[in-house]
Amino acid sequence: MKKLITTVTIAATALVATSAAMAADSIKIGDINHFKQLAAFAEPYRLGMELAASQINKAGGVLGKPIEFIHRDDDGKPGDAVKIAEELMTRDGAVILTGSILLNVGLAISSYAGQKGYIYLAAEPLADDIVWEAGNKYTFRLRTSTYVQAAMLAKEAARPTPSITRRSPPTTPTARLPSRPSRRT
Repeated sequence: MKKLITTVTIAATALVATSAAMAADSIKIGDINHFKQLAAFAEPYRLGMELAASQINKAGGVLGKPIEFIHRDDDGKPGDAVKIAEELMTRDGAVILTGSILLNVGLAISSYAGQKGYIYLAAEPLADDIVWEAGNKYTFRLRTSTYVQAAMLAKEAARPTPSITRRSPPTTPTARLPSRPSRRT
């Protein structure tokens, strides 16, 4: 939660300098997600953002302005997500975009954000394309990519692991580390 609050605060602070954000009563963040299609994932995500916004606003907001999330459902469709992104930025006064669990939708929003120069905080798309091959200078990832997760798992898997064996009585397991070469001093 602290990482989310820090990320939102930094991004909102950077955007407050724009004339639109300075003129507005609040800093609006457009959240595009699949609330109906992936409710089990998207709803806790939305609630976490609202909690973060509440805590940031109780602490005085960002540069004295409260932050406000505008949540929109894209039904998991990239075309709908791009239309919603345009509405959020031009009609609703959002100064930053966030959201998307599905990669195809995240890539569509990222591409649109890159074309228009809008900041997009990609919440969940894990594929590396979102910030590498198909990335742009306006898209930022909030989670580690599949590459980073695989690298962490591979490093962990390469470590020797203890083996569990049984001793008498059979209910008392004991750990025995694999043998290692002794060091000479």
